[in-house]
Amino acid sequence: MELQNLLKAIFSPAKIIQIDLYNENNLLLISFALPGYDCLDDFLLDDEVKRLEIVNLNKLNITIDTSLNT
Repeated sequence: MELQNLLKAIFSPAKIIQIDLYNENNLLLISFALPGYDCLDDFLLDDEVKRLEIVNLNKLNITIDTSLNT
């Protein structure tokens, strides 16, 4: 699943959800709050999600495959 599709599907009307976005080498790329994912570059939004970790109801860690980005 592409990152953009996952972020569009996440819905929380009552609370802001914090997203920590990591690459495949476990390097933190960016932290942001939903629905603020429009701050991301298009090449990140097109990357495949490799892992979704639900830390708690307000925080998600998402790992994407950035290996094809140049």
